[in-house]
Amino acid sequence: MKTLSATLGGLKRADIGLLFRLAYSLRSPHHLLVTAVGLVTVAGLSVIDLLSGPDVSFAVFYALAVIGTTFHAGWVAGAIMAILSSGAGLSARLLYHADSISEQAALWNLGNELAVFTGLMLMTSYGRSLLDRMAAQTRLDLLTGALNTRGLLEVFEWERARAARTAEPLSIAFIDLDNMKRVNDELGHAEGDEMLRTFASGVMSAVREVDTFGRVGGDEFALILPNTDEHDALQALQRLRSVINRRTHDRLPYISVSVGVATFRRDPPEATEALRAADALMYVAKRAGGNRVAGRVLAWDAAPLGDFGLVFDLADAPPAWAVGDENGSITA
Repeated sequence: MKTLSATLGGLKRADIGLLFRLAYSLRSPHHLLVTAVGLVTVAGLSVIDLLSGPDVSFAVFYALAVIGTTFHAGWVAGAIMAILSSGAGLSARLLYHADSISEQAALWNLGNELAVFTGLMLMTSYGRSLLDRMAAQTRLDLLTGALNTRGLLEVFEWERARAARTAEPLSIAFIDLDNMKRVNDELGHAEGDEMLRTFASGVMSAVREVDTFGRVGGDEFALILPNTDEHDALQALQRLRSVINRRTHDRLPYISVSVGVATFRRDPPEATEALRAADALMYVAKRAGGNRVAGRVLAWDAAPLGDFGLVFDLADAPPAWAVGDENGSITA
């Protein structure tokens, strides 16, 4: 009892902020569920271990519990399973060999099992982080650091499902850089790639945290705007276009963007169809002269694919900072 009191007193005096931070890592419902399943599994194994006698080992099953919990809930949960599994194995041995096993031997066996389970936990945690990094890289565009087409489609499907549940509007914008061929022809592809990186970084620094930006290919990009109706989408894109023009004009004076934005107030289509709708509207903006935003509100069950028109166009009201150059184009 004195030992327990001393231990609790030491914990009280210690800085236990780290313990709270570690516990906070298990806050997600998924992690909590996996940890609970791991605890039940280890408890069940310990009971079976005790009832089976000293001749049957369950170490491999404890190891599987440690590996599974670590992989699905993280290293903190895995460490908990490793400690409990080691303690369960020691309890089973002490039950049958309490008189014949020394305290030093018991501690030695406990340390060995804990070291093995901890090693399994660390290797599993490292393997999971490596897999996560590899999976993330398959969804990123290597040139700009934005999402690639695969990542965009996956995110849109998530947002589509959420919009269907909450009945919130969902907008998607297709963005094309005007005159990129001219940049590549006159200044070279290296300068063109630098322009794409500058453009992408400008967009990613200007959008909301809930928005998703990615590169479809070449000089074409897409922006997913959750819980955004047509008015908010157009205001956001007009501000974004101003930021883009200012950022890119720091390097080249004739880069602008044509944007098509499709807003779905209900029943958003699948990701590929939504992207195709915004792409078609982008071509409407480009055919109208470029450096503008064209958009439309679509109720997918009432508007067949391919039936698009120029519903609103913001190029007629350029921002106050914009002036016309000698060729009539908008420059910063």
